[in-house]
Amino acid sequence: MIVLHRDGLRIEAAAIPELDGSCCVTAEVYDGVRMVRGYYRHVEVTAEHHAEAARAIAEELACMSAESE
Repeated sequence: MIVLHRDGLRIEAAAIPELDGSCCVTAEVYDGVRMVRGYYRHVEVTAEHHAEAARAIAEELACMSAESE
């Protein structure tokens, strides 16, 4: 699991392996204890790149959240 803290928000992201070797990344944005946004994406990467995919999506979500404020 990846946890980022940006602009008062906390982003938690994790890559869940799929049977075909790809992964699904789930990410949530929290403002304090309240979840304000959830995100899900299927990613075609090999198992050794799952953590990198989770971090990239967490960073992308952090940027999207900052822009929407």
